[in-house]
Amino acid sequence: MFVGLSNSYYNLEKSKKNINNGLNQNEQKLDILNFVQPLSAQLISSSIGQDNQVLLRYLYEGNNVLVILNSKTKQIRSIITIKNGSQFGVN
Repeated sequence: MFVGLSNSYYNLEKSKKNINNGLNQNEQKLDILNFVQPLSAQLISSSIGQDNQVLLRYLYEGNNVLVILNSKTKQIRSIITIKNGSQFGVN
């Protein structure tokens, strides 16, 4: 009985170590991305898409602004300003 109890305790400790090692591996894969925005810009939404590209939607100076970031290279890929008009178009 004591041998079985000690084996169970040993297996429990071993499984806890495996869980902790799994968490440490996941924590090591975490990348930090610091993005600076204008003080007057209000973040409306954010999402992540293919190839870890981040889409940020802002309200800035009365316009909707979309910022597309490449999280791997940590660079801005595009800034798109959406303005009101009578029809769709690109300037």
